[in-house]
Amino acid sequence: MFFLLLTGISFITVSCNQSGNTKNQTAGKDTVKGQPGNASPNAAATASGAAASSIGTGTNPTGQTVPQPGSKNESTDKSDKVLTDYAKKSIEKLPPEPKSMADPNQLKAMDLYRQGSQKLKVDDNLGAINDFTLSINLYRLPIAFLERGVAELLVADYMSAINDLNEVIKMNPNLNKAYFARGACHYELNQYQAAEDDMERYIQQDKSNPIAYNYIAGCLYLKDNVKGALENYEAVAKLDPTYPDVYTNSGMMRHYLKDYKGAIADYDKALELDPKNATAYNNRGGAKLTMGDAKSALDDLNKAILLQVDYADAYDNRGKVKLTLGDKDGACADWQKAASLGLDAVKPLIDKYCK
Repeated sequence: MFFLLLTGISFITVSCNQSGNTKNQTAGKDTVKGQPGNASPNAAATASGAAASSIGTGTNPTGQTVPQPGSKNESTDKSDKVLTDYAKKSIEKLPPEPKSMADPNQLKAMDLYRQGSQKLKVDDNLGAINDFTLSINLYRLPIAFLERGVAELLVADYMSAINDLNEVIKMNPNLNKAYFARGACHYELNQYQAAEDDMERYIQQDKSNPIAYNYIAGCLYLKDNVKGALENYEAVAKLDPTYPDVYTNSGMMRHYLKDYKGAIADYDKALELDPKNATAYNNRGGAKLTMGDAKSALDDLNKAILLQVDYADAYDNRGKVKLTLGDKDGACADWQKAASLGLDAVKPLIDKYCK
C-alpha cells in the first residue's frame, strides 16, 4: 500500500457581513478567510512522483500566498451572524444628557444617535449610517463615529470605517470597541499585522470576546505561526465551544503540526456540531489517510462530495485515496472532475496515471 500527498485541506473563513450589500470577501485559508501555497504540511507517505493538490490560492499585494474564499456559503453565513450579533449587543450607551441647553444641537444629535442605534439592531445598516452621519453633523459624539464605523464595517465599506474609527481613538482612546472594529477592517483589507495589533490591544481590556481571538488566529496563521494560531483557536473554543468552525480550524492547525490524532479529534467535534460540514469531512479524510486508514478516508470524502458536489479538492483527494486502494479508473474519474472544476493541480496526476 502507498499513499499520495494530500494537500486539499480547507480552512474556514473569518469574515464580515453586510446587510443588503455585496460582500467583499478577502483572504481566508479555505478555502483565517479559512485562511499557504500548494505544498502543505498535511503530508502522508508519498508514492514516487506523487503530486500535491492545491487549495485554490491567490497572492496578496505583499506577495504572500493566501487562499481565497469561494462563494458565500453556510459557513461564512454563520461567521457573519456572530459578528452582526456582537455589533447589536455592544452598541455604546449615550452619556447623561447635558443639564443645560447651551448647545441644543447636542440633544438633537443624541436623538439621532438613538435612531441609528435602533436601526443597527434590526440590520438596517445603511439607515443607521445615515442617522449617525446626521448626528455627527450636528455634534461630534465619539460614540456616533464609533457606531457609524461599525455599521460601515458591516456593509464592507472598510476604508470609511477605518477613518471613523481612527477619529474615535483620537477623541476617546478608551472606547475599546474601536480597536476591535478597526482590526476587523484591517483584516478584510489584507492588512494582517495592523489587524493583529488592534485585536491584541482590544483583548488587553476584554478577554471575553471569542471573535477577537478568532481574528488573531487567522493573522498568525497567515504569518506561518501555526502554533500561535492554534493557541488562539483553543481560546475561542474555551470561550464558546459552539463558535462556527472553530474545531475545523483548530483541526487544520494540528494537521499542519502533524498531530493527526488531535486533528481527527477536532474534526470529530466539528462534525458533532455540524454534520453537514463538508470541509471537516474532507480534512478528516486526509488525516485518516495519513494515518493509514484509506477505507475510512474514502467514506469521509464521499460524504464531503455528497454535501458539496463542486468540491474540487475533495475529488482530488478522493482520487488519491482510490489510487491507494487500487481503483485507478475511479481515481482518474475524480481527477478529471476536479480539473473540470478548475483545479489545475490535478493535471500532472492525470498525465501520469490516466493517459
